[in-house]
Amino acid sequence: MRISDTCFKLLALAGMGGLIATAIATHAWAEDKAAFPSLEELYKGTYQGPPTSAPKPVTGKKIWVISCSQDVSLCAAQAQGITDAGKLLGWTTTVFDGKYDPATQGNGIRQAIAGKYDAVVIAGADCAGVKAPLEEARQAGMKVVGIEGADCSVTSPGEQPLFHGEVSYVEGDVISWVKKYGEWQADYIIARTKGKAKVIVFVSDEVLISKLNSEGTIAELKRCSGCEVYEVKFSYASQGPELQQLAEQALLRFPDANGIAVPADSLILSGMGSAIEASGRDIIVMGAEGQQATMDLVRAGSKQVTAGVGIPSAWEGYSAVDMLNRLFQDKEPVGSGAGLQVYDKDHNAGTSGAFSSSTDFIAGFKKAWGISQ
Repeated sequence: MRISDTCFKLLALAGMGGLIATAIATHAWAEDKAAFPSLEELYKGTYQGPPTSAPKPVTGKKIWVISCSQDVSLCAAQAQGITDAGKLLGWTTTVFDGKYDPATQGNGIRQAIAGKYDAVVIAGADCAGVKAPLEEARQAGMKVVGIEGADCSVTSPGEQPLFHGEVSYVEGDVISWVKKYGEWQADYIIARTKGKAKVIVFVSDEVLISKLNSEGTIAELKRCSGCEVYEVKFSYASQGPELQQLAEQALLRFPDANGIAVPADSLILSGMGSAIEASGRDIIVMGAEGQQATMDLVRAGSKQVTAGVGIPSAWEGYSAVDMLNRLFQDKEPVGSGAGLQVYDKDHNAGTSGAFSSSTDFIAGFKKAWGISQ
């Protein structure tokens, strides 16, 4: 059968239409991508280094450390960093398991007051949840330093701050850093999908830092003209089967999703990862801080987690000790020098252990403190 000239023209136009649609989509990403970090920039990261100088260390201090949860390797590494750094300065440190529970954390603060400790470092907790015990600690003359937690003046503008200092980063204070952290989680998926990310973002409003992290991810995805975002609420109190079921439901509800972002590795390790792997989906899973178990999965090429934005938890612990040393001597705290860096199987994953930046921060702090060994 002979195809008419008119048919040829229609077919040609249809073919051109397909080419035009492809060209438009490519052109849109070509315009968009300049507004987002490249994969090379994400892999390079923003880490600088610890402070190059510090006051001569004071000795004989007793430090009470409230870990966010000793069952979570991120929290345990922060606490170990404080312990190791304190030992270098001749301090005594006691680690108390906060169990991600404000009532338990508040009890821990009161134990430190009763034990006449010189300072308390509290990690992964907002001031608002332990306000009364923190007020008592300050009245007792204790120094209070926070790691990855929002002060009362932040959660309730107009209130007095109760932290004497908070670990800060290259990006600024913890609020600025965690927002950018969330953005970089989105940026990795955006870059990998060439501006066509359709991402399930798991969100919790139980802890401000976690909430701001996810908000940063969502806001960045919404800046991308070819991207879509699907929000799913979760609770940190959920573990195992409950989290796994939540992830299973999300994957069924959003069959076109090509990405997942979580604000903490513990979600992947406590059920979500199993659901993702069981689904068989080819999906980019953006984890978080780089706990050892997460890094092992990444290095093995597991479907449970593809990448993350590494947090040097021990570095945060050393910075908290440096801050206390300055506060004890009425000196202004300085930034930690830690920043952001993306890891995946082929970049910044190392060969074993938790995420670790390439900077030898321990040597840097020891040099600043005048410790030769």
